[in-house]
Amino acid sequence: MTTLAISLNEEDQHFLEEAVKSGRFSSESEVVAEALAEFRVRDAIRHTKLEEFRAKIRAGVEQAERGELVEFSADDVKTEGRKRLAAEQASS
Repeated sequence: MTTLAISLNEEDQHFLEEAVKSGRFSSESEVVAEALAEFRVRDAIRHTKLEEFRAKIRAGVEQAERGELVEFSADDVKTEGRKRLAAEQASS
């Protein structure tokens, strides 16, 4: 295990100390380890969503390059959005 010196603002330091005092964690290191584990999960989810978004963009660009386009106006987008909103509100 590696020892690392970190700087915390007063609020974070207090939060860390309270987490240990509560008995939920046995040490400050344990609190930080759990926080890092949560960060890894969130970062992996963010990375996955970003890759899915990039894949959708690539697919859209490929469709456009093949000429598979649908023309629409701003009014078309507004009309469709209003229909979806009305349908959503009706089902609530």
